[in-house]
Amino acid sequence: MATSAIEAINNIIDVSNTLLELLDTSNRHNDSESQANDTNLLTLMTEREQKIHALFESFTIDELQTHNEALQHVATLDKQLVDTINVAQKLSKSKILSLKKGRKAINIYQKS
Repeated sequence: MATSAIEAINNIIDVSNTLLELLDTSNRHNDSESQANDTNLLTLMTEREQKIHALFESFTIDELQTHNEALQHVATLDKQLVDTINVAQKLSKSKILSLKKGRKAINIYQKS
């Protein structure tokens, strides 16, 4: 557990940056390591969520207001994470659709 609010916020920033890097890598590479990456992503997202909850449970609003700039940075990273996840979701949907189309074509050829 972080001993100060700024330490807790910096921990959240570190985990957020790691998540962004992993998501970017995952979006660029379509490799066999995706299962391991997915597990790592889920672990990091859970860790980040727990750290955010702990931050707001452990420190008062007054204590957190003194670190407004760092909290704004967390909010910016949060927006980047949402945008990156949305891109990943669109990529996944398009891959799934192309696989379904390929499967339909295979089925048509097998019936002929």
